[in-house]
Formats: sequence, structure tokens, C-alpha cells
Amino acid sequence: MNRLGTISAVAAAALAVTAISGCSGGTQAARDVAESFARAYYSADYETAAGLCSPELQEMVLGTGTVIDSLPAEAQAEFMELSQGMQAYTGEVHAWTKDSVTVDFDIIYPGEIEPIKTALTVVREPGADVWRVVYAQERM
Repeated sequence: MNRLGTISAVAAAALAVTAISGCSGGTQAARDVAESFARAYYSADYETAAGLCSPELQEMVLGTGTVIDSLPAEAQAEFMELSQGMQAYTGEVHAWTKDSVTVDFDIIYPGEIEPIKTALTVVREPGADVWRVVYAQERM
């Protein structure tokens, strides 16, 4: 695996624990949150991504930023350059309940042929009309 593949794999592996495998008005807000999170996380904007998560997932997202910050300067610069060219393509939206959906994504980094396939679970916070990306196990 080349250096680009290794760097892409680091970012994908860091988020893999959140992945699991129609969109109506009720799920559009969830889809919007998932898309915002995917764009932020996979383009290395971990602060923005963390603001769209449950508290448990926030720690992991910010931890990913710490891992990237610990890379040698050359690798970190290459990762950041690749991250800025990332493209996120939204796939299917799976509504599990009125308060829980999963959104499939294909993430493509510059120079990569195969997309990273992932899915994000988004739930509505109880008592509020706020959607948050969560660990798949937090799905309601």
C-alpha cells in the first residue's frame, strides 16, 4: 500500500467503529447532519465534525485529530493536502425509526480509484429536535 493509501486508511479506520450498513422530510435534517459530518471529518476539520456528534463520539473524533497532529510534518502536510481534495458522495438513507437513520457514503481521496465505503448513524436527541452522529451502538 502506498503512502496515500496508508494515510487514507488511518482516517477510515479511526471512524470505522461508527459504521453500519428513501429520505422523507423527517430524515432530511438527519441526512444534512450526516453530510456535514462526513465533509468535515474526511477533510480533517475535526472541530467541526466533533460539534455534530454525541459526546462519546466527540472524544474519538478529536482523538483522530491528535493522531494526525502526531504524524511527522511531511506526512501531516500530505494528509492535509489530500483531505482538502476529498469528495463525499451520499448513498442510501436508511430510516430505522423516526429518530434514527443511517446514511451511506462513498469517500474518495485524490489519486484513489476505490472509494472508502462508510455509513453514519444519526439520531435525534430526546426532548430536542437536534440530530447527532453517534456510535452505531447508540442507535435508538
